[in-house]
This record gives sequence, structure tokens and C-alpha cells, in this order.
Amino acid sequence: MTNAHRLSARYPRSKASVGRAREFARRFAEGAALDGTSDDLVQIVSELVANAIVHGRTARDRQVALMLDMDSDRVRVEVRDVGDGMPRKRCGERDLAVSGRGLEMVEILSSAWGVTEQVIGKTVWAEIRIAGEGGSGTCDQ
Repeated sequence: MTNAHRLSARYPRSKASVGRAREFARRFAEGAALDGTSDDLVQIVSELVANAIVHGRTARDRQVALMLDMDSDRVRVEVRDVGDGMPRKRCGERDLAVSGRGLEMVEILSSAWGVTEQVIGKTVWAEIRIAGEGGSGTCDQ
């Protein structure tokens, strides 16, 4: 594997696409040997693609674009939709809701995340830091 690795895919706006995007992320993680962060990557992809499909406010015939980009110290996830709604993280709502915690999960699992407005639509992105060569991948005790 080289120091850089980039793949992209497009998915129709349907709930079945979330599972396909998850599998795409899992294959990317395996190909990039991301053992320590593969579950986090798959979860972030799942949350961002699901949000774009469910909340993206775009026509059914439109697609959601997923891009995974890895360099020596991070993996960046970008999910783009052409909807005009901007995602927002719920703050202070600690109820027992089954849904509505996707961006909170993304924030917990990533080192950074945000939204980039496009001329049409937006890109929601998240980054995961990965251990460099020779790094232990463990925390100080």
C-alpha cells in the first residue's frame, strides 16, 4: 500500500445504500490495513450516508457521493448530497430517542468533522487520525 489511498462511490437515495456504503468502507479499511480504526470508519460512513439519504432533502432520483481518502496520518470521509438542508448536531437533548444521534457519534469517533457548502448542496466530512508507521496505536497510561 502506498502512502495515499483514495476511492469514491455513488449511491442512489435509498436506505439499502447505507449497507452498501458500509461494505465499501469495510473493504477500503481492509485494503488499507486499518485494523485499529476500521470499525470507526465504517460507523462514520454509515452515519453520514444515512443522514444524507434521510435528511438530505433532495429528489429520489439524485445520488449521494462517498469519498474515502487516506494519507500517512488520517482517513477523510466525505459524503456529498445536493439537498439544501444543513445538518446540525443535537445539543442538550438527552432523551431516549432511537435516532438523531448520528452527528454526535461522528463527533465522538472522529478527530474532526464539519460541513462544506457547495454551489448546489453540501459535503459533510469527518477525519480519523491513524497511527503512523512505528506508532503503537495505544494511549499513554
